[in-house]
Amino acid sequence: MRIIINAQLLSLARSYRNAGISRFISALLCGLSQLETEDHFTALVASQIADQLATTLPHMRIVATQWPTADAAPRVAWEQLALAPTLRRLGAEVFHSPAHALPPRLPCPSVLTIHDLAFLRYPHHIQPARRRYLAWITRRSARLATRLVAVSESTKRDLVTWLGIPEQRIAVVYPGIDEDFQPLHAADTLHAFRAKHGLPPRYLLFLGTLEPRKNLVGLVEAYARLRTHLEDAPPLVIAGGRGWYFETLFARVRAFGLERVVLFPGYVAREELPLWYAAATLFLYPSLYEGFGLPIVEAQACGTPVITSNRASMPEASGPAAIQVDPSDLEGLAQAMQIALTDTALQTRGATADSTWARGFTLQRMAVGYAAQYALAGAPVAPAERI
Repeated sequence: MRIIINAQLLSLARSYRNAGISRFISALLCGLSQLETEDHFTALVASQIADQLATTLPHMRIVATQWPTADAAPRVAWEQLALAPTLRRLGAEVFHSPAHALPPRLPCPSVLTIHDLAFLRYPHHIQPARRRYLAWITRRSARLATRLVAVSESTKRDLVTWLGIPEQRIAVVYPGIDEDFQPLHAADTLHAFRAKHGLPPRYLLFLGTLEPRKNLVGLVEAYARLRTHLEDAPPLVIAGGRGWYFETLFARVRAFGLERVVLFPGYVAREELPLWYAAATLFLYPSLYEGFGLPIVEAQACGTPVITSNRASMPEASGPAAIQVDPSDLEGLAQAMQIALTDTALQTRGATADSTWARGFTLQRMAVGYAAQYALAGAPVAPAERI
């Protein structure tokens, strides 16, 4: 079959746009391009990254859009007005939207991926215009899709509860991670990496977009409590691009007088991500809500012990080895950090178990899961039996 994927949200920018769904799309395209299949895959991408992707994904057809889809308003207009004619011109037999949105009057069956319903669950954490658009487009697209895919059982439950979608319409396909996320035991490499970025020998790491849903203000407050119990606690590194509503985070760091021990290195380049995880003493991801929580699995794959939330999808992503806490219990989060930092046996056991767990989230497994959904979407419908 000719399967066409809308990859407009794939970004190579050094900002928060090259995270989350962009990373998901990149992993999906990479996994599909490695499948041994008779299907033909085409990715529709923004024009400024088309040439680079054609080099990195030689087994996938890359088609650049002529609209300036790197900006939100033109991208939405292109999806709703020009995408369906483009699919007809390219002879699409199955169309996959990996991020919530389908155009009207599609010329072929469709697969729709929904990552989360944060815009319904935590609406005050999202800018009003974006919240309204996501609520509208996700509801409408979910009704139009031939096949629906959720990135976790948690998101599937949300789709049933919040959008009233029948459970049998929803498949779950977990995201996958690249093979370069793995333990790194070369002390000289880790030492050189820390020196390059001015990092101490031991540090606690959060990595993700700076936005309210990540509970970073709560993390800073829990870290302040940790330092009252453990004065030599390693510095806290909060890495990632600035998203939205992050001003309160910096204000809380100043209010606690933690400017010298809470570090903000900013956006982290993809090629260095495994080093950031591997060089950390502990990875912290106490988010309030996630559709999946890919950084959890990436950190685990690198052998770094993880503390994360016991809510939404994060128990699915982290598995039994990670320490799971109520993200609203800041004293409990502080105690979990103290235990993880002082119990060396727990660190060793957790790192080994986490790494083993994370190896199950492969690009191949992800690609095979989506290939199965494409096949189901494109399968001819049997005529109704005559009575």
